Amino acid sequence: MTKNCLICKNKVGIKKLTLKDGYICSSCMKESGWGSWGFTSAVAFSWAKHHTFDDFNKLLKEGGNAKSVIKEATDPSDVQGKSFHDIALEGNIQKAQEKINSLNLPNKIKQQLLNSESFDFFGVKKELLYLPKVVNSDNEKISYLCSGMLDSHTWLIVCTNQRIIFLNKNMIYGMQQQNIPLEAINAITFSQKLLLGSISITNGATVTTIDSINKMAAPIMASKIQNAVRNFKNNNSISSDTDLDDLRKLKSLLDDGIITQEEFKSKKKQILNL
Repeated sequence: MTKNCLICKNKVGIKKLTLKDGYICSSCMKESGWGSWGFTSAVAFSWAKHHTFDDFNKLLKEGGNAKSVIKEATDPSDVQGKSFHDIALEGNIQKAQEKINSLNLPNKIKQQLLNSESFDFFGVKKELLYLPKVVNSDNEKISYLCSGMLDSHTWLIVCTNQRIIFLNKNMIYGMQQQNIPLEAINAITFSQKLLLGSISITNGATVTTIDSINKMAAPIMASKIQNAVRNFKNNNSISSDTDLDDLRKLKSLLDDGIITQEEFKSKKKQILNL
Protein backbone atom coordinates (compact mmCIF):
# COMPACT_ATOMS: atom_id res chain seq x y z
CA MET A 1 0.00 0.00 0.00
CA THR A 2 1.74 3.14 -1.25
CA LYS A 3 1.73 6.23 0.95
CA ASN A 4 0.21 8.51 -1.65
CA CYS A 5 -3.17 10.17 -1.39
CA LEU A 6 -5.86 8.23 -3.27
CA ILE A 7 -7.42 11.51 -4.42
CA CYS A 8 -4.61 13.95 -5.31
CA LYS A 9 -1.87 11.27 -5.68
CA ASN A 10 0.58 13.38 -3.64
CA LYS A 11 2.67 11.84 -0.86
CA VAL A 12 0.89 11.87 2.48
CA GLY A 13 2.44 12.98 5.77
CA ILE A 14 1.58 12.23 9.40
CA LYS A 15 -1.76 14.04 9.10
CA LYS A 16 -3.80 11.62 7.01
CA LEU A 17 -6.86 9.38 7.00
CA THR A 18 -5.94 5.70 6.85
CA LEU A 19 -8.34 3.46 4.91
CA LYS A 20 -8.15 -0.31 4.42
CA ASP A 21 -6.69 0.16 0.95
CA GLY A 22 -4.89 3.52 1.07
CA TYR A 23 -4.68 7.04 2.47
CA ILE A 24 -6.34 10.45 2.14
CA CYS A 25 -4.13 13.48 2.79
CA SER A 26 -5.28 16.19 5.21
CA SER A 27 -6.00 18.66 2.36
CA CYS A 28 -8.25 16.22 0.51
CA MET A 29 -9.96 15.23 3.75
CA LYS A 30 -11.16 18.80 4.09
CA GLU A 31 -11.81 19.51 0.40
CA SER A 32 -13.78 16.29 -0.13
CA GLY A 33 -16.24 17.27 2.58
CA TRP A 34 -15.13 14.63 5.09
CA GLY A 35 -13.84 17.25 7.54
CA SER A 36 -10.50 18.60 8.74
CA TRP A 37 -7.87 16.26 10.17
CA GLY A 38 -7.64 18.15 13.47
CA PHE A 39 -11.38 17.79 14.16
CA THR A 40 -11.74 14.18 13.03
CA SER A 41 -12.62 12.08 16.08
CA ALA A 42 -11.03 8.80 17.11
CA VAL A 43 -14.29 7.06 16.18
CA ALA A 44 -14.15 8.45 12.63
CA PHE A 45 -10.48 7.44 12.24
CA SER A 46 -11.38 3.93 13.35
CA TRP A 47 -14.31 3.78 10.90
CA ALA A 48 -11.93 4.68 8.05
CA LYS A 49 -9.46 1.98 9.09
CA HIS A 50 -12.17 -0.68 8.58
CA HIS A 51 -13.49 0.68 5.24
CA THR A 52 -12.20 1.02 1.67
CA PHE A 53 -11.84 4.02 -0.63
CA ASP A 54 -15.07 2.96 -2.39
CA ASP A 55 -16.87 3.00 0.98
CA PHE A 56 -15.40 6.45 1.63
CA ASN A 57 -16.66 7.81 -1.71
CA LYS A 58 -20.08 6.20 -1.21
CA LEU A 59 -20.38 7.83 2.20
CA LEU A 60 -19.56 11.27 0.75
CA LYS A 61 -22.01 10.84 -2.19
CA GLU A 62 -24.76 10.06 0.30
CA GLY A 63 -24.01 13.31 2.12
CA GLY A 64 -22.05 11.72 4.93
CA ASN A 65 -18.85 12.89 6.62
CA ALA A 66 -16.78 12.38 9.76
CA LYS A 67 -19.59 13.67 11.99
CA SER A 68 -22.20 11.32 10.53
CA VAL A 69 -19.87 8.39 11.19
CA ILE A 70 -19.86 9.34 14.89
CA LYS A 71 -23.67 9.29 14.94
CA GLU A 72 -23.67 5.81 13.42
CA ALA A 73 -21.12 4.57 15.94
CA THR A 74 -23.18 5.80 18.92
CA ASP A 75 -26.24 3.86 17.72
CA PRO A 76 -26.93 0.43 19.26
CA SER A 77 -25.49 -1.24 16.13
CA ASP A 78 -21.87 -0.09 16.49
CA VAL A 79 -19.34 -0.20 13.65
CA GLN A 80 -18.10 -3.77 13.08
CA GLY A 81 -20.03 -4.87 16.17
CA LYS A 82 -17.62 -3.04 18.48
CA SER A 83 -18.53 -0.79 21.37
CA PHE A 84 -18.06 2.97 21.18
CA HIS A 85 -15.28 2.67 23.77
CA ASP A 86 -13.36 0.08 21.73
CA ILE A 87 -13.69 2.08 18.52
CA ALA A 88 -12.49 5.27 20.22
CA LEU A 89 -9.59 3.40 21.84
CA GLU A 90 -8.51 1.92 18.49
CA GLY A 91 -8.55 5.36 16.92
CA ASN A 92 -6.47 6.83 19.75
CA ILE A 93 -3.90 4.04 19.46
CA GLN A 94 -3.67 4.46 15.69
CA LYS A 95 -3.04 8.20 15.99
CA ALA A 96 -0.45 7.66 18.73
CA GLN A 97 1.44 5.03 16.75
CA GLU A 98 1.77 7.39 13.81
CA LYS A 99 3.25 9.93 16.20
CA ILE A 100 5.64 7.38 17.73
CA ASN A 101 6.90 6.36 14.28
CA SER A 102 7.69 10.00 13.51
CA LEU A 103 9.86 10.45 16.64
CA ASN A 104 13.65 10.21 16.56
CA LEU A 105 13.96 7.29 18.97
CA PRO A 106 16.12 4.12 18.98
CA ASN A 107 14.28 1.22 17.32
CA LYS A 108 14.30 -0.78 20.55
CA ILE A 109 12.47 1.94 22.52
CA LYS A 110 10.18 2.77 19.61
CA GLN A 111 9.11 -0.88 19.27
CA GLN A 112 8.39 -1.13 23.00
CA LEU A 113 6.18 1.97 22.77
CA LEU A 114 4.32 0.54 19.77
CA ASN A 115 3.85 -2.84 21.48
CA SER A 116 2.50 -1.16 24.61
CA GLU A 117 -0.33 0.46 22.59
CA SER A 118 0.03 3.58 24.72
CA PHE A 119 -1.69 6.65 23.31
CA ASP A 120 -1.84 9.43 25.92
CA PHE A 121 1.23 11.61 25.20
CA PHE A 122 -0.29 15.05 25.74
CA GLY A 123 2.42 17.66 26.41
CA VAL A 124 5.31 15.21 26.95
CA LYS A 125 7.21 15.09 23.63
CA LYS A 126 10.50 16.21 25.22
CA GLU A 127 10.12 13.60 27.93
CA LEU A 128 9.47 10.90 25.32
CA LEU A 129 12.67 11.81 23.51
CA TYR A 130 14.56 11.60 26.82
CA LEU A 131 13.41 8.02 27.49
CA PRO A 132 16.49 6.29 25.95
CA LYS A 133 18.67 7.94 28.60
CA VAL A 134 16.51 6.53 31.38
CA VAL A 135 15.47 3.09 30.11
CA ASN A 136 18.87 1.94 28.87
CA SER A 137 19.20 -1.52 30.43
CA ASP A 138 18.63 -4.69 28.41
CA ASN A 139 16.67 -6.10 31.35
CA GLU A 140 14.21 -3.20 31.63
CA LYS A 141 11.15 -3.19 29.37
CA ILE A 142 8.42 -0.56 28.96
CA SER A 143 4.91 -1.95 29.42
CA TYR A 144 2.83 1.26 29.33
CA LEU A 145 3.03 5.03 29.61
CA CYS A 146 0.80 8.10 29.73
CA SER A 147 0.87 11.76 30.71
CA GLY A 148 -0.65 13.31 33.81
CA MET A 149 -0.49 16.17 36.28
CA LEU A 150 1.75 15.92 39.33
CA ASP A 151 2.65 18.92 41.51
CA SER A 152 0.88 21.23 39.02
CA HIS A 153 3.14 20.09 36.15
CA THR A 154 2.61 17.69 33.25
CA TRP A 155 4.71 14.54 33.69
CA LEU A 156 5.35 11.46 31.59
CA ILE A 157 4.54 8.37 33.66
CA VAL A 158 6.22 5.15 32.52
CA CYS A 159 5.56 1.65 33.85
CA THR A 160 8.39 -0.84 33.28
CA ASN A 161 9.05 -4.34 34.60
CA GLN A 162 11.22 -2.80 37.36
CA ARG A 163 9.81 0.58 38.38
CA ILE A 164 7.44 3.49 37.77
CA ILE A 165 9.31 6.42 36.20
CA PHE A 166 8.16 10.05 36.34
CA LEU A 167 9.75 12.53 33.89
CA ASN A 168 9.18 16.28 33.63
CA LYS A 169 11.14 18.78 31.53
CA ASN A 170 11.24 21.89 33.69
CA MET A 171 12.42 25.23 32.28
CA ILE A 172 14.29 26.04 35.50
CA TYR A 173 15.54 22.69 36.79
CA GLY A 174 15.89 20.84 33.49
CA MET A 175 14.77 17.23 33.25
CA GLN A 176 13.35 16.04 36.55
CA GLN A 177 13.06 12.34 37.33
CA GLN A 178 11.40 10.39 40.10
CA ASN A 179 11.23 6.61 40.53
CA ILE A 180 9.11 4.19 42.54
CA PRO A 181 10.51 0.62 42.59
CA LEU A 182 7.84 -2.02 41.96
CA GLU A 183 8.90 -3.85 45.11
CA ALA A 184 7.94 -0.80 47.20
CA ILE A 185 4.38 -0.46 45.84
CA ASN A 186 1.61 -1.55 48.22
CA ALA A 187 -1.53 -0.55 46.32
CA ILE A 188 -2.86 1.03 43.10
CA THR A 189 -6.22 2.76 42.71
CA PHE A 190 -7.78 4.80 39.92
CA SER A 191 -10.83 6.97 39.43
CA GLN A 192 -12.63 8.35 36.39
CA LYS A 193 -14.57 11.56 35.94
CA LEU A 194 -16.43 12.86 32.89
CA LEU A 195 -13.35 13.48 30.72
CA LEU A 196 -10.27 12.67 32.80
CA GLY A 197 -9.02 10.13 35.30
CA SER A 198 -6.47 9.83 38.10
CA ILE A 199 -4.21 7.15 39.59
CA SER A 200 -2.94 6.84 43.16
CA ILE A 201 0.17 4.78 43.94
CA THR A 202 0.73 3.80 47.58
CA ASN A 203 4.39 3.41 48.47
CA GLY A 204 4.69 2.66 52.18
CA ALA A 205 3.24 5.70 53.95
CA THR A 206 3.48 7.85 50.78
CA VAL A 207 0.62 8.20 48.29
CA THR A 208 1.49 9.65 44.87
CA THR A 209 -1.58 10.84 42.95
CA ILE A 210 -1.40 11.64 39.23
CA ASP A 211 -4.36 13.67 37.93
CA SER A 212 -5.64 14.72 34.50
CA ILE A 213 -4.89 11.38 32.83
CA ASN A 214 -6.89 10.47 29.73
CA LYS A 215 -10.08 8.78 30.94
CA MET A 216 -9.45 5.64 28.89
CA ALA A 217 -5.73 5.49 29.74
CA ALA A 218 -6.17 5.67 33.54
CA PRO A 219 -7.65 2.16 34.10
CA ILE A 220 -5.20 0.64 31.60
CA MET A 221 -2.21 2.18 33.37
CA ALA A 222 -3.53 1.08 36.78
CA SER A 223 -3.95 -2.48 35.49
CA LYS A 224 -0.47 -2.48 33.90
CA ILE A 225 1.13 -1.36 37.16
CA GLN A 226 -0.78 -3.98 39.16
CA ASN A 227 0.36 -6.72 36.76
CA ALA A 228 3.95 -5.44 36.79
CA VAL A 229 4.05 -5.43 40.62
CA ARG A 230 2.55 -8.94 40.77
CA ASN A 231 4.99 -10.34 38.19
CA PHE A 232 7.97 -8.65 39.84
CA LYS A 233 7.14 -10.04 43.30
CA ASN A 234 6.41 -13.52 41.93
CA ASN A 235 9.71 -13.62 40.03
CA ASN A 236 11.63 -12.42 43.07
CA SER A 237 9.94 -15.01 45.27
CA ILE A 238 10.96 -17.80 42.89
CA SER A 239 14.50 -16.44 42.76
CA SER A 240 14.71 -16.26 46.58
CA ASP A 241 13.58 -19.89 46.99
CA THR A 242 16.14 -21.03 44.42
CA ASP A 243 18.92 -19.08 46.13
CA LEU A 244 18.02 -20.62 49.49
CA ASP A 245 18.23 -24.14 48.07
CA ASP A 246 21.59 -23.37 46.47
CA LEU A 247 22.95 -22.07 49.78
CA ARG A 248 21.81 -25.19 51.61
CA LYS A 249 23.56 -27.43 49.05
CA LEU A 250 26.66 -25.28 49.25
CA LYS A 251 26.72 -25.52 53.07
CA SER A 252 26.43 -29.32 52.84
CA LEU A 253 29.45 -29.41 50.54
CA LEU A 254 31.39 -27.32 53.07
CA ASP A 255 30.31 -29.52 56.02
CA ASP A 256 31.32 -32.66 54.08
CA GLY A 257 34.74 -31.17 53.36
CA ILE A 258 34.22 -31.21 49.60
CA ILE A 259 34.87 -27.45 49.28
CA THR A 260 37.01 -25.10 51.35
CA GLN A 261 35.82 -22.14 53.44
CA GLU A 262 37.23 -19.76 50.82
CA GLU A 263 35.34 -21.55 48.03
CA PHE A 264 32.18 -21.45 50.13
CA LYS A 265 32.46 -17.69 50.66
CA SER A 266 33.17 -17.08 46.97
CA LYS A 267 30.19 -19.15 45.78
CA LYS A 268 27.94 -17.60 48.42
CA LYS A 269 28.72 -14.12 47.08
CA GLN A 270 27.88 -15.26 43.54
CA ILE A 271 24.53 -16.70 44.62
CA LEU A 272 23.56 -13.57 46.59
CA ASN A 273 24.94 -11.22 43.89
CA LEU A 274 27.19 -9.51 46.44
